[in-house]
Amino acid sequence: MHFQIIHGFLFSMVLISFLFIGCMENLQENNTVNGQDVTVTRVIDGDTLVVRFSNQSIATIRLLGVDCPETSIQYNTAYEYQNITNLSCLTYYGIQAKDHVTSLLNNSQISISFDEQAQRKDQYGRFLCYVTFESSDFNARLIEEGYARVYTLETFSKKSNYLSLQEKAIEQNSGLWDCSSFNHPLIIDFVHYDAAGNDEDNLNDEYVVLLNTDDKTIDLSGWSMHDEHGNMFYFPNGFRLPAQHSLTVYTGSGTNMTTALYWHHKTPVWNNAGDTVFILNEKNDSIVTYSW
Repeated sequence: MHFQIIHGFLFSMVLISFLFIGCMENLQENNTVNGQDVTVTRVIDGDTLVVRFSNQSIATIRLLGVDCPETSIQYNTAYEYQNITNLSCLTYYGIQAKDHVTSLLNNSQISISFDEQAQRKDQYGRFLCYVTFESSDFNARLIEEGYARVYTLETFSKKSNYLSLQEKAIEQNSGLWDCSSFNHPLIIDFVHYDAAGNDEDNLNDEYVVLLNTDDKTIDLSGWSMHDEHGNMFYFPNGFRLPAQHSLTVYTGSGTNMTTALYWHHKTPVWNNAGDTVFILNEKNDSIVTYSW
């Protein structure tokens, strides 16, 4: 009985592998026009997807020729996106790219295809594909809208076209390219995310310290701060942070002062295991982020 069960299981696994390989071989025979329809089951980040084929097999693909910023600041590098050194800004757009792709593609059907000039897989074993969504080149769309750069280290037939789209995005300061001219004097100096004892009972030991490094006062009217889960704090209208001064924003309740503001949140906000502080100005532009 055990032998029959094991034998049946092994046969099923071999059959699934055979069907998956068949799907990929069929895809490899196609050119960049004819692709394979798949369903997106997960968006890992702006340029990496997990997809399911019609036979239920699963594969991870990376969008060929594009590169979105990382979603954690420690994995972004200065000058990787031309002259951009503002890693907080890049991280913000990395998260924006993931959210944007998730809102459009997650649980949606797309068509994927290979490029005869490109490798089939990258060094991590992910298939390198063009994605067609709603009859348009989704890879190109990410570049055009400033969610990604052209990944020039790869060889692919659309590189010249993608570079032209990137130049236009740079000229218009679209998306992440706005980071190139943006180094704001307001910084996140410190985040105390792990309150002493039970976080629920010590909300004011959870706080964010901001510092104005400029020689001018910063008007924070209309500005906001939020975490990765959408908890939003709005700075009071008319609040001004003097030059070379710091401001502490406490999660709990208290009386606002020139050096301290209180969120009046009923529960802890900052995740001890990892989170990101986002500071946005009155135009909802990302000013600075802080991740751990």
